[in-house]
Amino acid sequence: MTGTNGVDIQNSAHQNGGNVVARKERTAKEAELLKQVREKIAVLDPQSQDIDDATLLRFLRARSMDVTKGSKLFADHQKWRREYFPLGHAQEEEIKDEIAGQKYFIQGHDKNGRPLSVFLGAKHLATGSKNLEQYKRGVTYFIDKLVASIPAGEEKFNVIADLKSVKFKNLDVRGWLASYDCLQAYYPERLGKVYVLHAPTIFWGAWKMMVPFLDPVTKAKIIFVDDDKLEETLLRDISKEELPTIYGGLKEMVPMEVAQPANWPQYKPVT
Repeated sequence: MTGTNGVDIQNSAHQNGGNVVARKERTAKEAELLKQVREKIAVLDPQSQDIDDATLLRFLRARSMDVTKGSKLFADHQKWRREYFPLGHAQEEEIKDEIAGQKYFIQGHDKNGRPLSVFLGAKHLATGSKNLEQYKRGVTYFIDKLVASIPAGEEKFNVIADLKSVKFKNLDVRGWLASYDCLQAYYPERLGKVYVLHAPTIFWGAWKMMVPFLDPVTKAKIIFVDDDKLEETLLRDISKEELPTIYGGLKEMVPMEVAQPANWPQYKPVT
């Protein structure tokens, strides 16, 4: 199946990480809202009429079940996906610098089945006007691979943001807010939790600049983990077998370009 007409990187049957989320009995209200959404989408984006209910409900939830706003969010996403990624997702040759940075890793799942990822902040350099576009494409590649790792019955993924050894050159309010905007606009209801580890003193100035732009729901998903409670905190949600080795677990870290989710449509190694 192609990815150009689907949500995230897949179409119809692949809307939720390659597996349609296990169908739950829809309430009469949900059924009516879905009917209204489909009627609006038929006008806003006729190419996207074969989308599963679970995906449409994600977009509705992201707009507090408002049919007009949820339908527009979905239609805008579909148009963006087709225009921005004609091959279905960002291609490795487009993000070579992001891959070379070795800052994104994808491996394992938490106790709820949510895919786990790691972002190493000290390996990220603040984005400038010249590399912001590549950075944003790298972020979508990272997220798309996480979405492709989501098992049936789940819709979200988790991120471990490790800020150990972060210096001023690594602080990137502009880039981080661009990532946030991307999540909000194109991957609604995908983020589960963000565990922030080893936050240095210099980080808090950047955090104060970012906080006003974050909605309350997103802020509630961000967990700042004390160094002396790191393993204890992570093990509440992640088994030792699935926890990355650098945090006391048994799972080896896998760079994002090497990770091969079962539902990733076009994997090929970087040359």
